[in-house]
Amino acid sequence: EDETECITIGASSSTRTPEVREIVSSFTKIDSEKIQLVSKVGVFPVKQRLSDEVASKVVAVGVKSFQRPYQKYEHPIIVIGAGLGGMQTMISLMHSGRKDLLCLERLSTFGGHSWLVVSNKYTKLQTESGNYHVDYMLPDVPATTEVEGDAYKTWPTRDQLLKMFRDAAKRHNLGTVTKFNTNVEKVRPLPDGDGYAVYTSPSHGEGESELLVASAVLAWPGNLCNHREIEWPGEEDFGGYIAYASFSKVDYREAEGKVCILYGHGAFTIENVRTLCEHRCKKVVVMCRKRNLCGMRVMSWLVGYLEMPVPGTILLEGMQKMYDLVGFDCWSAHSVKTDEKRTFAHISQKTAFGVTDVYFLAGYYGLMEVMVDEIKRLTNGCAQTKKGKKIKCQVILKAVGVIPDPQIDKMLGLKELVGLWVNGDPLRAVCCNGMFVEAQNFGSFASGPPFAQLARALRWFVDYPSDFEVIRPILPKLKSSPEKPAYVPSATHMLPTFSSFNLIPMMAAEMSVYNALKHLKQRARHPPNKYIAECRAEWEAYIRQWKKDGMIDDSKPDPPYPYTEEMVQGWIDRTNLEWMRKQARQQQQAAGR
Repeated sequence: EDETECITIGASSSTRTPEVREIVSSFTKIDSEKIQLVSKVGVFPVKQRLSDEVASKVVAVGVKSFQRPYQKYEHPIIVIGAGLGGMQTMISLMHSGRKDLLCLERLSTFGGHSWLVVSNKYTKLQTESGNYHVDYMLPDVPATTEVEGDAYKTWPTRDQLLKMFRDAAKRHNLGTVTKFNTNVEKVRPLPDGDGYAVYTSPSHGEGESELLVASAVLAWPGNLCNHREIEWPGEEDFGGYIAYASFSKVDYREAEGKVCILYGHGAFTIENVRTLCEHRCKKVVVMCRKRNLCGMRVMSWLVGYLEMPVPGTILLEGMQKMYDLVGFDCWSAHSVKTDEKRTFAHISQKTAFGVTDVYFLAGYYGLMEVMVDEIKRLTNGCAQTKKGKKIKCQVILKAVGVIPDPQIDKMLGLKELVGLWVNGDPLRAVCCNGMFVEAQNFGSFASGPPFAQLARALRWFVDYPSDFEVIRPILPKLKSSPEKPAYVPSATHMLPTFSSFNLIPMMAAEMSVYNALKHLKQRARHPPNKYIAECRAEWEAYIRQWKKDGMIDDSKPDPPYPYTEEMVQGWIDRTNLEWMRKQARQQQQAAGR
């Protein structure tokens, strides 16, 4: 009430005064009837009536302080993993005033296993950089555009990303609380229940093992741990080059002038189509059991740009513009569920959308073709398929996916994942990126926005562990299976977990602020005209390069870039209109009760 403290609460245009009073009451433990919201009209204070839509800035009369005491701990809070999620968790804890932190990282620097080990020097961020940087989680900090004097590009390379991670770690002083080259062998509760024993060993094999005691353990172990293994009869007779497509195992110089089979159709496949074409291969044959949907740059941008999720029908309409170039009806994909009139679209697949434009451009020119089939055996310079085809080739890359490590369950002592928490313990959490698609409405293709929300959620229950009992009864539970360890949840597990946060009003309000960062930072960093122009320039640059290298037929008409600003604006307007209609229907239904 004395205007010395300020909090931000996510609210829609229809949020009314009583809702905000209840949120403030739940956090401050002051009776909502004793809280009066006052706005200003010019210099004059005006009391907000119960029927009023809440003003964008109000004073909470009757509230002396918004401060709620944080839980104090005897031992350090340990964060496992120094990738994006682990770094953001540390920064979040530091911003709440916590200083007794320790991060344990198996590798020798910041960035995480995915970027330091799984990727290679040709790998690029497939989604937009505006929603993928360490400072994304800080509402008042703009999207990163420059790192150490160099541009942080729209689709940065692996090395640019690693530089971004190191720069952020330096600015936030994360190095002072991080212990590198350290394996976490085991995490177990102390016998008295007051903390956790964390058993560590040096990852390089030299030095002493150590036992640490923590008051909370927040783990970001990652789920891209090992490549899935596959072997075919006759590999020793093939006589060409065979390698796995991840973990920097490929010498792409072997692809020049050769027909390459790329086996698989996940996000790593999409990345490798681009890389093989950049290394002047003769042709890429993408062979897969199922043809998954992949994304394209403009549709990835669109779902990040909009405040509300893009309906699946509009997403597929936009995708089809690119799929037309390769003669595929994306509505017919195995992962799409719809009706005869295509009035809705639900997409369900076990791999994330690989995002690229090059895949489609290469398909248009015949540099890439997709074959739904499986290799049966190999002979000299030939792959024989289960459908009876014989494909002459000189290179085979196995892009059959990267899988999580079941040993992480054992390390954490994880019997059952309850929401995000190991065995339902609010001070022992585990998070990783989701490698799946399961939705009818799409809010992001990127992992950056959910990571920031997860880091904030973990901190909430470290600060206020008693709040966990509010959501415990409704949190989904998950045990390990032969296909997947328990620490890696599916979409059907994560959606109710996020929804449960709405039962804690102040947490829900803060999470809505984090949710809004996605479109705010996307719009500031990647305005439509600039972004589409950049996509078009890249498209045309590949055409020129392929012609220069003699890789494509000069007589084939060059395809114009499939997206225009007018087209995209149409999808923006339709998405907004659809959600407005949905909200109106909900309000009518509520009024009729």
